[in-house]
Amino acid sequence: MAFTLSEIMAARRQQSQAQRGSRTAVEVDEYSTNPTQAFTFYNINQGRFQPPHVHMVDPMPHDTPKPPGYTRFVCISDTHSRTDAIQMPYGDVFIHAGDFTELGLPSEVKKFNDWLAVTDHLRDVPGSYLYSVALTQPWYYGWGFNLPRGQALLDKWNQIPDSTDILVTHCPPLGFLDWVPRKMQRVGCMELLNTVQRRVQPKLHVFGHIHEGYGMMTDGTTTFVNASACTVNFQPMNPPIVFDLPNPRTT
Repeated sequence: MAFTLSEIMAARRQQSQAQRGSRTAVEVDEYSTNPTQAFTFYNINQGRFQPPHVHMVDPMPHDTPKPPGYTRFVCISDTHSRTDAIQMPYGDVFIHAGDFTELGLPSEVKKFNDWLAVTDHLRDVPGSYLYSVALTQPWYYGWGFNLPRGQALLDKWNQIPDSTDILVTHCPPLGFLDWVPRKMQRVGCMELLNTVQRRVQPKLHVFGHIHEGYGMMTDGTTTFVNASACTVNFQPMNPPIVFDLPNPRTT
């Protein structure tokens, strides 16, 4: 795949701005509609998705003692009404990143609500800001809550406050746990990636949607969690992911 010199120079200017650590306004990326091409271009010309700053993270064992002064988040997504076999670990805050039903039936919603009643993971985290946009995703084979890639999605991401510490979306950002092997495609959102890395820079970004992407990654600033409980065959075999964050200091 060939790129022009002007494209390469523009990418390097963007990388230089990002390295200076400034939080900048996000615009629609020229490769927005082709995430696989976008990944290739920015990986070749910026090393944007390469080690050492970008790497996988091993999930924490559920029986790890929680340090004093920390809050434990229990993250899950894409349960698709298959919660009966899921074993929930101890935690302080429960995060579900969407797709909790299979067909959106009222009976499925009630089943999920009944299940929530026994998870008992809920408390305030003073000084932290959690923001969720878990009902929005790029177009994906005619599924629900789709928006066209580009400005329509960016308008949604622009609503995310700069002060967000923990971001919850349903879809992944480009390049982070968004690979669909059977189609040989990246399906993450370029505008979401730029919003996370260039403007918001949250401590934790939790999502799901791409069952094959289950796991954790980091770019050195944000920890990315694809918490899909179901596998690509819709079997609820992936355990919840737990993550500890230090409590903010209060004055």
